[in-house]
Amino acid sequence: MKIFTTTICTLLCCYIFAGITTYNFLSEEWKSQVDATICNGTTDGWICDKAAHSYTEGYTDAQGRIYSRGVSVKTSTTGAGATSIVEFENVRMIDINFCQNTSKGKGSIFVQIGENTPHELVINRPKKNQGQYNRDTTIQITTPETGKIRFWVNCTENAININTISIRSNNNGSSPFTTDTYQLVTHANQLQDMDQIIIGVHSPNANKIMGYYNEDISVNNIHAITGKYSEDRMQVAENNDAIYTLHRTTLEDKEVFYIEDNIRYESAFLVANGGKTKNRLALWDKLYDASTYGNYGYWDIHIANDGEATIMNLGNSAGKYLQYNASNNPTLFSCYAELSQTPICIYRRVEALGDIAAIIAPFTNFGTILLNETVSTGQKEITINANRLTEDISVSLKHGNIFQLSTNSIDRDGGILTISYEVAQSGNYIDTLVLQSSDIQYQATIVLRAVAPTTIEEAVQSDDFEMIYLDSVVVTKKYDSYIFIRDHTGSMLIYDTGDGTGHRYGSGIEQGDVLHQVVGRFRNYYGVPELSPTQTWNVAKEPIECMAEYVTQIDSSNVCQYVRIANATISEEGILSNTTIAGIQIEDKFNMGLQDGTFAYVDAIVMITWDTIQLWCVAQEQKTSEMLNIEIPNVNRKYLYYNNGILLIYSNGLHYTILGEKYAIK
Repeated sequence: MKIFTTTICTLLCCYIFAGITTYNFLSEEWKSQVDATICNGTTDGWICDKAAHSYTEGYTDAQGRIYSRGVSVKTSTTGAGATSIVEFENVRMIDINFCQNTSKGKGSIFVQIGENTPHELVINRPKKNQGQYNRDTTIQITTPETGKIRFWVNCTENAININTISIRSNNNGSSPFTTDTYQLVTHANQLQDMDQIIIGVHSPNANKIMGYYNEDISVNNIHAITGKYSEDRMQVAENNDAIYTLHRTTLEDKEVFYIEDNIRYESAFLVANGGKTKNRLALWDKLYDASTYGNYGYWDIHIANDGEATIMNLGNSAGKYLQYNASNNPTLFSCYAELSQTPICIYRRVEALGDIAAIIAPFTNFGTILLNETVSTGQKEITINANRLTEDISVSLKHGNIFQLSTNSIDRDGGILTISYEVAQSGNYIDTLVLQSSDIQYQATIVLRAVAPTTIEEAVQSDDFEMIYLDSVVVTKKYDSYIFIRDHTGSMLIYDTGDGTGHRYGSGIEQGDVLHQVVGRFRNYYGVPELSPTQTWNVAKEPIECMAEYVTQIDSSNVCQYVRIANATISEEGILSNTTIAGIQIEDKFNMGLQDGTFAYVDAIVMITWDTIQLWCVAQEQKTSEMLNIEIPNVNRKYLYYNNGILLIYSNGLHYTILGEKYAIK
């Protein structure tokens, strides 16, 4: 394949409402800026009519709320204000962001447009401990007014701080639709033939995107490069090293896709060519290979409501699923036989609309909500963008059973909408936000997944890839990405592939640690019940004693269980047996130093590999004559009893074997 270079102009994505100019004040003399640009005070900005007392930078808390920011007008500087240098045409609305003292501060804010009658906003004393929180107040102008804008603050108690002033008028006209953007795909129907796409990572913690295939870096996979995501992960910045062209076509009467790199190569297609054994993703100059890989250049694409994409190859390679490998160093994109790595997503290029009238709202994903209370509630603010509308936007929901809206109307230039929810039962909840202005309509999806805590016994009955929530489990053994857990109902595996950045959720945890709020997707992996975590869990301050459970028989019901087998013999071939357990292969998967011989007990994790039950050795205790003389304190022989065929001793609230070892009773 011949490589060549192409230069593509990178476009900056700037999201500003059409017709909205927002000034941030920076000093007591009303110095200001618009976005990141400082106003020069000659062609734009404000002329100080009367200086205020001071300016306070304030701070932002962990929830993103702003406190105590703005130009402070105190009673000693009452009447402070300024006049705009720019004349604004047809002003329809003015928003003022302000704050006060913790529990004091009152007066009025006056705004006059041209020679029109001033508008007064009365500022009352705030509620206790609420005044320092910056919030908006709005002047609605029924009949649009034109002219320079003058404002002043009359303070009658303590102080009123002015942070920003936003003016909706016919001025400005900049729009979020004046540049191309790469938008998250939330349904496969959005994908069009000849779309330019960027493949990203479906994880809030990973800032990587798929780069281009370069044999000098790797012949087996495609390297990950840094991507610039928006805060809500709905957009990713254009990157010339990550752009591919998507094609829709028909293969054997089924609609499929192929992905081309026509920026760096004359003719090259994304293929899965690992054969029967390898995880491999590469580029080649054909879509079909008759001798080995079949239709290895064709892909089936499914996209969940939250944007998670399943891209499955239609060729003959065992590695079919395109995924992000965060644990490799360096991180990479490749194809895997199972959905065992970090999920991916697709961003498609959306062209600028120019002067076309339009509304755009983001996809709203509340994620996974843990139902620990009778009713769970929450909310999100989203930005409604609008372009060249002549009427205000009506806002509604198609269903409105779970979600609620803060308003039923948004200004024609766009604005902020708060979406809230109230949910009491587990389930996947979906609704549609409907935005309408005249004959312009836009619909955006709202999703929420609510899960209630379950036991392991209940969780292992789930369908593959169903979200599950375990509220309290104990770590029985941890090694690498394997975390074996149990509760009072059963055992299972946490398969910890990490959070998308290479960091594993279980880093630092040990045997006996108690984990709370373990959330992830369930899968029965060839008989092994496993959970792939999707968020960080809580670890109890104090671990507990974690003992293996004596068993006399082992079958598929014991998979993932931490067991103890008494009087066990291990052959040179690694076969374990005792009087009740037939020969089972035992493996040194945890590098414990497996030995053959006869042992007082063997501790192990029961696993299944290729449909065969195995034991993964955790510990061995050699049988010696000294062990027969272990003294058990305060033993009363009348408390000798059998439990599952094992002779036990009960003493002072504890259970012992006849060898003097503590025994855990389920």
